[in-house]
Amino acid sequence: MAEEITTEENMTGEVVKNEKGTIRIKGTGRFEQAPDLVILSLTLTAQNKEYSAAMKIGSQQIDMLREAIVDAGFKADDLKTTNFMVRSLYENEEYKDGKATRNRQVFVGFECRHDLKLTFDFDNKKLNKAIDTIAVCLSQPKISIAFTIKDMDAFNDELLRSAAKDARRKAKILCSASKVKLGKLLDINYSWSESKVRNEMILCQECPTVEKTSFNFQPEEIKACDTAEFIWEIE
Repeated sequence: MAEEITTEENMTGEVVKNEKGTIRIKGTGRFEQAPDLVILSLTLTAQNKEYSAAMKIGSQQIDMLREAIVDAGFKADDLKTTNFMVRSLYENEEYKDGKATRNRQVFVGFECRHDLKLTFDFDNKKLNKAIDTIAVCLSQPKISIAFTIKDMDAFNDELLRSAAKDARRKAKILCSASKVKLGKLLDINYSWSESKVRNEMILCQECPTVEKTSFNFQPEEIKACDTAEFIWEIE
């Protein structure tokens, strides 16, 4: 954190204020809010030696998952694709080369991976129903849960207001201690960046279960901080 007051020394060595001195302060804003949005991230993987078979299995998995979320009370198109890829799979194999033992990669098939997300307002009852329904889905996706903020613009606005208040408070304290007066605001330096704030947890389903869950999720509040630099005249 940089904080400084522009001064200079006169002929006698005394420190005096510049005629047009400035004070430069870095304000730090902090804000926290209870999460109000849930993001379920779901990963489907299908493997087969034949490319077409891997793709077909992957397509069937998605169809079953969409049916599952409809049963949970969502619309089929609420499930959004975030990533899709097909890759070749290889395994290391040892072989003899004379007296030496060497390794080589052997092709074993294809893997079709589909990453999807389901986003909805945070509600424990709705979240539990979604988990229960997806857990017994035959496509058996891996599940991770993220709790985040629905209105990120409002959240970031509060961060910036907090940073501005913090900077002005520091500036007044320093000016008072230095027996100078805080003048007009000359400049604000801020590096805009996209905030990505969320609390995440992994809920992997290794096998389907018919047991109903009754998780009472109490997600931690979302906390964030941001900084901005302010420059004032001092009189």
